[in-house]
Amino acid sequence: MQKLPGLRAALASGALVILSLLALSSCETVNRLGQYDYKGQGMAAQMRLPPEPKMDVHYYVKVDFSDPIGMALNVGSNIAKAANADRVEGLMRQALSVVDVPGMVRDEAYSTCLSVLEAGREENADDAEYLLDFDIHTWGIHASSWVSAVTLRMKLTVTLYSNADKTIVWRRGMDVERPATPVMFGLDQTVGNFVTSAMLGGMSEESLVNGFDQLARDTAFEVSRTLQNDLFDARYPE
Repeated sequence: MQKLPGLRAALASGALVILSLLALSSCETVNRLGQYDYKGQGMAAQMRLPPEPKMDVHYYVKVDFSDPIGMALNVGSNIAKAANADRVEGLMRQALSVVDVPGMVRDEAYSTCLSVLEAGREENADDAEYLLDFDIHTWGIHASSWVSAVTLRMKLTVTLYSNADKTIVWRRGMDVERPATPVMFGLDQTVGNFVTSAMLGGMSEESLVNGFDQLARDTAFEVSRTLQNDLFDARYPE
């Protein structure tokens, strides 16, 4: 009887190991794209409910105790930057409430994947031969400082299922980071190669919406390009 607690502990430990292995295997990359024919086959797309966007916009305070006057001026300057950062963050949140970034990533990537695989669009997942599933884990806007590049970050898993044999044909976890460019937001290229939080602070809501719209399309292109590369690797292995 005294051995039962130890046995239970061992069984519980074994169950945890099995669950951990299942969790790890469920996230691993799968590429069986070369084993299936998609031409003319119906393919549907779905997306699980995405999380709210994260706004990771920073400013920094440089403190130099050897220069009290400069330190005071710098702190005052950064307090103003902090207030502006909060204002710009609010503007970006408002723009992102208009632009459905996750939905655009799904729709744009879905359309490109249909073209790459030569599959047909199918609205009903139950009637489709294949199902393209998007699971966005986290996404949002990042800027490490007031004058650094603004980027759209997204972490997601995209999975292609075969409904006929209930098999995962392709699965890829992706960490996508796309920098905002001046052209996206209607700015002249002479301002540089990237957009900063300081620049966004002076833009209209329409310009911000248009910029994030294009940024979402670029992110979708990255997803579909990954599928295209994996398809090529599967069909023409070295």
